Amino acid sequence: MILVTSAGGKTGRAMIAAFAAAGEPVRAMMRHSEKDEELIALGAAEVFHGDLANTGDVTAATEGCRAIYYICPNMIENEMDIGGNVIDAAKAAQVDRLIFHSVLHTQVQALQHHWNRLFVEEAIVESGVPFSILQVGSYYQNMLPGWAKMLDTGVHAMAYEVEAPMSLVDLDDVSEAATRVLNDAECVNGIFEICGPVITLTEKAEILCRVLGQRIEARKLPADQVVEHAAHMGVAEYGQDCMRRMFAHYDVHGLVGSSRVLEWTLGRPPTNFEAFVKRIAATA
Repeated sequence: MILVTSAGGKTGRAMIAAFAAAGEPVRAMMRHSEKDEELIALGAAEVFHGDLANTGDVTAATEGCRAIYYICPNMIENEMDIGGNVIDAAKAAQVDRLIFHSVLHTQVQALQHHWNRLFVEEAIVESGVPFSILQVGSYYQNMLPGWAKMLDTGVHAMAYEVEAPMSLVDLDDVSEAATRVLNDAECVNGIFEICGPVITLTEKAEILCRVLGQRIEARKLPADQVVEHAAHMGVAEYGQDCMRRMFAHYDVHGLVGSSRVLEWTLGRPPTNFEAFVKRIAATA
């Protein structure tokens, strides 16, 4: 049995589907029950309701599991405490593997939510638990909630400079890589950058134009506008501050890793943005 935490989000759902397709029984952990049927339909054998901030809940969720795929909610202030709970539960259950779904460049202090994960990574490395750490780039799929609006307006917009280089990645590639890492003993105690080839908003817009057959313009959204929307959606002040720092950092540096590790892990080149757009356009 594999425990997948934060199972109701897009990452958790992708991992459940991938692990289940590979024949791995999955226990999905989430706080509430509104997505139980969806998670079962994706392949989860069990759904456990609990809070990652509650030590007892995490310990109970992990009981009987051979592995944990640990996804932490994004941009939360108590990330290090939650990481400690998961590590303690992994020790108690004597799991064969703790896979931490981390982020690119955890050593960058300007990205507070990345920086926090550096200390979780450190704690995992020092825990004595067999581990693998996936340092994952932002997803192509993050644009999908705005897909229909993009088609209507002819604008593909993000809250950073249109020429900022970004190592985006297909979430389907991430879940495939996670399955391979889980089942490869040589990946124990390894840290892996999981990201695709570098691309800018301008380059994305050019590909969108070509594939979709309509004009799509790259545009930078005001960061304050995006943060304000996040606040209306319930993102806490800490998360809002993380977003402001993140967009300011992206404006100057982007977020760039190497796609070679993902290529080695998959045994093929990572899905590029053009292939992703063609796939989405064919199913939209």
